[in-house]
Amino acid sequence: DGMGNLRVTKKGIRLEGISEFLLPLYVKEIHSRKDSPLVLQSDRNVTVNARNHMGQLTGQLTVGADAVEAQCKRFEVRASEGGKVLFSADEDEIVIGADRLKVTGTEGAVFGHSVETPHIRAEPSQDLKLESPTRSLVMEAPRGVHVNAAAGDLKATCRKELHLQSTEGEV
Repeated sequence: DGMGNLRVTKKGIRLEGISEFLLPLYVKEIHSRKDSPLVLQSDRNVTVNARNHMGQLTGQLTVGADAVEAQCKRFEVRASEGGKVLFSADEDEIVIGADRLKVTGTEGAVFGHSVETPHIRAEPSQDLKLESPTRSLVMEAPRGVHVNAAAGDLKATCRKELHLQSTEGEV
């Protein structure tokens, strides 16, 4: 019925205690006991591969000492309750699906190209600063840009000239 920590049962193979595999392990499912965590441990890294019916690698998750790497067509992080997609990434797009994106670095957020959003605001009692130190700052929208300072001053500064332009109305 088995050897040592390895037992053959009607449902498959039951492995009790700590065991070492020297070569790759191929299984359909791995479960821990209901009251115990499943621990996979390695001196270097732990890699989980997914393959298609032809044996070709379709996805890989590697947990190493310095990084966790995922190689796949699409990577998703979902909320534990409700399964809402909080983060997803594929070759064409990265989506952050949380209700709120908060950047906590002292330098703020730096974007290499354009940013499209319906709403930008600072934390309560914090200043909002939009800055482009070496280039121009452009805000445009097909139906207009609305800037509102409900509890303070609105200040626009520049080194050379400040242009406010209306093509069909007044400034």
